[in-house]
Amino acid sequence: MRDKLKSLILVNGISGVIFVLSMLLIFFTDYLAIGVGASVVWLLYTVVANKYALTEREEPSLRDTFQEGNIKGLFNEEVRMLEMQYDSIKSREEYMAGNTASMQELYEKILEQMTSNLESACAYMKTYDYYTKPEPAYLRKLVNEGDMLVAKFNTLVEKLVDIDTNPTTLDVKYVDEVTDCLDNMKEYRKVMLS
Repeated sequence: MRDKLKSLILVNGISGVIFVLSMLLIFFTDYLAIGVGASVVWLLYTVVANKYALTEREEPSLRDTFQEGNIKGLFNEEVRMLEMQYDSIKSREEYMAGNTASMQELYEKILEQMTSNLESACAYMKTYDYYTKPEPAYLRKLVNEGDMLVAKFNTLVEKLVDIDTNPTTLDVKYVDEVTDCLDNMKEYRKVMLS
C-alpha cells in the first residue's frame, strides 16, 4: 500500500510539472500547436501513468520462481522433492488455522522455514557451476532437512488430531474387566434359571 502511494505521488508530481509546462507553452509562446500537443501529452501521461500505478501487479509465486531456478533441468529430482515437502506442509494450513494461537505461530515458523529452504535452493541453482558440475551437496542437505521437518510436522499434526479426537484415554484393561463381569453374570443367570 505504501509503495502504491509513493507511486501515485511521483506520477502525479511529474504530471503537475508537465501540466505547468504545457500551460506556459500555450500562454507565453506564439506556437499554440506545440502547447496543445504538450497538453495532449500531459493528459495521456496522466491517464496511463495513474492507471499503471493503481493496477495490482501480481508478484510471481514462490513455485514459479523456484521452477525458474532449475535452469538446465539438472536438479529435477531435488526440485520435485522440495516442492512436495512444501506442499505437504502447506496442505495443513486450514487445519492449523483452527488451532490455538501458539500452534498457529509454530505452523507459521515451520512454513517460513520451508519457504526459506525453497528460496535457498533457488539461489543455489541459479549460482550453480553448470560447467564443472560439482556434487550438489548443499541442495541435497536442504532436501534432507526438509524431509526431517516434514516428518516432525506430521508427528505434531498426528498428536494434535489425537488430542482433538480423543480427549480421554480409555483403559483397555477396564473394558476387559467389564466384559468378564458381564460373562460371569450371564453364566450366573444360566445357573440360576436351570
